Amino acid sequence: MSYSIQYRELFRTKILHRFFLDKGTDDFSSMNEEGQLNRLENYDFQTFLSLHPTQATRQKLNGYNLVFKTISSGFTVWSKVDENNDALPFISLPDDLDFTFLVQIKDSRFYNYTDLKLEDAGKMYYLSNRRLATEPNSFPLIDKAGGNFHVDEDFILSEDGENAELEQLQPSEKMNLLGLVRIFMKGDNSSLHVTNEQNEIQDPAQTFEVVFKNRNTIWRYLFDANQQVTGGDDVKKENGNSKVLITKTEHPLTKNGFISIELGGIELPNPGISLIKPDVSDDTIYSEIYM
Repeated sequence: MSYSIQYRELFRTKILHRFFLDKGTDDFSSMNEEGQLNRLENYDFQTFLSLHPTQATRQKLNGYNLVFKTISSGFTVWSKVDENNDALPFISLPDDLDFTFLVQIKDSRFYNYTDLKLEDAGKMYYLSNRRLATEPNSFPLIDKAGGNFHVDEDFILSEDGENAELEQLQPSEKMNLLGLVRIFMKGDNSSLHVTNEQNEIQDPAQTFEVVFKNRNTIWRYLFDANQQVTGGDDVKKENGNSKVLITKTEHPLTKNGFISIELGGIELPNPGISLIKPDVSDDTIYSEIYM
């Protein structure tokens, strides 16, 4: 007599960043399925972030016969299931059971190309299907796949909430910490549940989505010589300086694609992500390009 141990996907969380997934002005979310799959082919969130279970969560995963696995677009958690019912976890998962995952920054330029307020660097973002008791009812919940939200300052924990969470972490877990992803078996609303009312795994498995928006900046071109600028150009003089030209509107920073910015019929280069200059006087961020 033989048998096989079966596992089934319990839930997954996508970690998407539009700097890597948009193509110039083509928004990833507006692409058709084929276009999105094409963009995801060379995408790996682990080039700019690392994501791991906390030490306490690792122990929980082992105790409940669950397996954590990172994939290029995020991570998944799989459950050992009953041999007679593959929708039923091998060990019952209580409604209040939660798993916490550390989101840590790997790329020192992350804030340069991510649409998060620079002054919020170092604060803790919290992405969960349940609110903490320290936070107001208006605190946002993590979204399901295909939603329209992106991470912003609304997901930052209060000082009390952050302090309480930091107390539970090991010193190494606090390094380069951007935030936490915490998933409960039952969310604050039924659309965010991982298991159904019979405590079975949903079909298809619940999929959450964390989206980072790419930063929009004014592009500043610095020339050695004076430039001739007309009203038909995509740039204008900054403060009347013919050697410093800026775009008339903000443009998105993207790893792929090209945005046409013309001066006298000639296309100017798009900026990289290393040189951004915030101007607190007018709350504008500039990307600089030396010509």
